[in-house]
Amino acid sequence: MKTKVKMNVIACRDFGFDCNAVMKGRNLDEAIDAAIKHSVSMHGQNVRELQTPEKRAQIGSKAREMEV
Repeated sequence: MKTKVKMNVIACRDFGFDCNAVMKGRNLDEAIDAAIKHSVSMHGQNVRELQTPEKRAQIGSKAREMEV
């Protein structure tokens, strides 16, 4: 029997983009980092604007915990 692992998941669609990408992380910071990386590389957003504590908290507020 395989052990289930809890991951934090953030969907790009939750931010108003017509995008099916889902970013995952073993903890909230990893998921936020993955979401920021995706936003910059795929949607041309500014990394400096996304790295502020306020914006990171806003991104993190959309995270859900999922067992995989």
